[in-house]
Amino acid sequence: MLAQRLLVAAAGLPLLALLLWVPERPFSLVVQVILGLAAWETVRAAAPTSDRAAAIGAGAATALYVAVVRVGDELPLWAMFAPLALVLFALLRPGDNPRGFGSTTPGWWLGAVLYTGVLGAHFVLLRNIEHGQAWLVVLLAAVFAADTGAYAVGRLLGRHAMAPMLSPKKTWEGAAGGLVLGAAVGAGAMLAFDLDPEPATLAAVAFGLPVAAMAGDLLESALKRRIRVKDMSQLLPGHGGLLDRLDSLLVAAPALYWMLQWLPM
Repeated sequence: MLAQRLLVAAAGLPLLALLLWVPERPFSLVVQVILGLAAWETVRAAAPTSDRAAAIGAGAATALYVAVVRVGDELPLWAMFAPLALVLFALLRPGDNPRGFGSTTPGWWLGAVLYTGVLGAHFVLLRNIEHGQAWLVVLLAAVFAADTGAYAVGRLLGRHAMAPMLSPKKTWEGAAGGLVLGAAVGAGAMLAFDLDPEPATLAAVAFGLPVAAMAGDLLESALKRRIRVKDMSQLLPGHGGLLDRLDSLLVAAPALYWMLQWLPM
């Protein structure tokens, strides 16, 4: 298992660096494909006995939605958060009966498209803002550091479970470690790239990204707990599925984008 994880990471990190370096159009195309695959695997995990066309359709719809967001300057993306929240609530609400929304293929189809599409479209939006490539590096650096800090400190010092019903191994001590390391690395990345935001914005981004990353991790844990799977798929040996690697980023990316839109630079 460890060898598989290391091999995938060794191959994936250079590809990720290349993706950040390429021009915007191929970057957006690859992001559309990745998010489409994430939606596909979510439907396959949630409704494994359904027609494969449902999962393929979810992937295609997600990729199309991200493509529309990329070219739709006037598209009110913020307005899509309300239906996303309603659908996630319907999928995750406690006590949903066996014939309820959270137990249907259409419900998970809609949830997969909105979850991966609405949140994931912010990768493309971030790439298109001023210094977009640098901000994407800040995003990745802060989130990866937060995940690493939470894992390391949780393993060494973790005593108090943070969300035992969703993810028994996550602890408050680990969360604190992830917050500190994520904030430090995020702030360092902003300074290293001379992004020079206002001090309040720098602090908000530095501390906001680790918090958003942990929220994204818990959200996907809740979805997997509802579906009753350990991993969304086995597309990445040793790591699970694409969504298992994107979970933290899917919430952190919108958090970063809207902080940059609303906070003084």
